[in-house]
Amino acid sequence: MFQLSFQLNVRVIFSLLSLLLSIFSNIVLAQEDGVKKNTILTLVPEYKDQIVANFNPYSTSSMPTTHEFIFEPMIIFNTRQNNQPEYRLATNYKLDNDLSGISFTLREGVQWSDGHPFTVDDVLFSFSLVQKFPALDSHGINKWIKSVNKKSANEIYIKLNKPNALIAFTLVLLPIVPQHQWELIADPLRYANPTPIGTGPFTSIESLNQSGYLQCKNRFYWQAEQRHIDCLRYPKVINNDDFISRIMTGEFDWTGSFIPDIERNYASFSPHFKYWLPPASTISLFFNFKAADPELQALISHVEFRRAISMSIRRQFLIDIAAFGQGEVSHLASGMSQDFEQWEDPLSNEKYQQYMRYTPLLAKKLLDELHVRDGNNDGWRDLPSGKALELTILTPNGWSDFDTTALLLADMLQEVGIKVSTLQVDFREFNERLSAGDYTAALTNYPQGPTPYKYFDSAFNSVYQAPQYPRYAKHFYKNTKIDELLAQFPIASTPEKRQAIIYDLNNIVASKQITVPLYNTVQFFQYNTQRFTGWFNEENPKASPLVWPQAPERLLHVLALKPVAMESVDIKAAP
Repeated sequence: MFQLSFQLNVRVIFSLLSLLLSIFSNIVLAQEDGVKKNTILTLVPEYKDQIVANFNPYSTSSMPTTHEFIFEPMIIFNTRQNNQPEYRLATNYKLDNDLSGISFTLREGVQWSDGHPFTVDDVLFSFSLVQKFPALDSHGINKWIKSVNKKSANEIYIKLNKPNALIAFTLVLLPIVPQHQWELIADPLRYANPTPIGTGPFTSIESLNQSGYLQCKNRFYWQAEQRHIDCLRYPKVINNDDFISRIMTGEFDWTGSFIPDIERNYASFSPHFKYWLPPASTISLFFNFKAADPELQALISHVEFRRAISMSIRRQFLIDIAAFGQGEVSHLASGMSQDFEQWEDPLSNEKYQQYMRYTPLLAKKLLDELHVRDGNNDGWRDLPSGKALELTILTPNGWSDFDTTALLLADMLQEVGIKVSTLQVDFREFNERLSAGDYTAALTNYPQGPTPYKYFDSAFNSVYQAPQYPRYAKHFYKNTKIDELLAQFPIASTPEKRQAIIYDLNNIVASKQITVPLYNTVQFFQYNTQRFTGWFNEENPKASPLVWPQAPERLLHVLALKPVAMESVDIKAAP
């Protein structure tokens, strides 16, 4: 009893000391450069090993407060309100009747943060920039654009290469940058943009060092009366362990990371510590279809091998241990999020569901039929040639739920005789190795869109296997029928036709078991009500609450927040 009491007291003292340190840190930041800031919102959208003054919205290494907060989009489509358009730099858009072009009407009276007027020429320039430098085109915009022209003093017209009813959702993801600054940049991909000029609410980088940075108000912001926060503070957080040890102190206001046993390790520490976990997309295991070893590549290409892996996995156990119960077992072999129940094809789902169940005897039978057997009686299965078979599962270092999932998968596959090791690398290297095909297996989650199309497109469209695109399709599996269906979806003229295309995509991906879906996770969102009010949550679901980089609705969220009077510290030890 004494030892337990002592441990709890130490934990309380540690928490209080950490809180005092974080408050002191905020005060120091708040008065930096002799300018007192009344309200500073501390947010953790992403982990970073280093803080670098990189605010280039086209760079994959930019700081996580670059998009939306510095570079405001033309339109935000509100996923919590049936994709209702929330107009920002644009005030309207209109598709041609034949869906072959789209026009955007731009907001008048907007200024860049250096006082220059925002004009249609800035938008024209931004589209021409990604056409001139395709490596900047991380959203696949170029493949749709035939031409971009000024229609009037505040209107831009984009002619498409082919009809697309959903093109607005893609085009508004392009960062709009000031022509008067960026036309002088010789190499926009490598340009760090340390002193950014933007149209967003927070554009002034007032302090930056290896402990974090302070990003403050744009005094020319067009909607300044809707902004009630002076500065955003981004503290360097290097991994999930670092994050968990600090969030319990009350240092952070707005975060979006995995917390094991969130009630005990977070919510129980203070009545101000809140969270909301909306359903999200799937976490999957995928293989490298162009693995360097030809024999391993040939094995991975067999659907029976991928099915054997799938049937060797106890998915609920992964959720219970790695995700601390925060998730739902995947029952769709295609990996489509179970959040899209209305898009499911019951017949296809039932046909392939058997491969999503834990049936190790059938898994062993499939491996035997592939001549993947233990030829030297060392307890491990070998490749058909007799060479040792070993898989390595790659995960981003510090993503504790991913890292634990990989370790559990290694144990599960050991039960059917497959030797698996795990490798954690920092997120930059993780992306680079996937793009280079320098891996055998990896874990990933997938983006969640308004329909299942975004998942299937990002995960299985072969065009996204080029280096400039995100990690999701870097399994390098190619299927021309899938590519054709993905091209047809945006131009489908009726909901029934779009439904049929999703049915076909679901059926093909499931039948080929291209990836091995594990479980549907949740969208991580934590918030601290001690200093701010107006949070989006289950009772106030005005828009997505996520703080993650390039989650456009986070701009709506930050503008909805207002400061509250400081309340007394109410932190306690977890039970």
